[in-house]
Amino acid sequence: MKSKANIGIALVITFAVTLVTGIILHLKSHGIIAQPRGVLKTFHWIFGYAMTALLIIHWAQFQKMLDALKKKFRWFYVDTWLLIILFIATLLTGTVKLLTPIKIPHLGLWHYGFGIAMSITAIIHLVRGLPSWNKMRKICRK
Repeated sequence: MKSKANIGIALVITFAVTLVTGIILHLKSHGIIAQPRGVLKTFHWIFGYAMTALLIIHWAQFQKMLDALKKKFRWFYVDTWLLIILFIATLLTGTVKLLTPIKIPHLGLWHYGFGIAMSITAIIHLVRGLPSWNKMRKICRK
């Protein structure tokens, strides 16, 4: 149980760093360039891929529980699946952007849009799942 709570905390931290650095990097399209840009990009990539690894672990830990909640907590189930789809879209557009040697028009904007949509659904997912997470943390302390 304690490892699930620790994964959750690490996931929230990597999510927050990835979100903040992504927004700072996006400000370039509005004429605001934060420096050192290369360092910010590196942090965004590292924390984004760390978040990916943590999400895979988190999914493995809670997949059976999510399936069990499907009928009773429909909105949480739907939000979680929307989050998964948006995460995959964000991951794919970011990875293509990172690995493609040429600039693909509007790919960064698609990545940013998917990232913001994913962040909103992640916050909803967190708020809806937080009561259960607090119970799990209390059990772990005993």
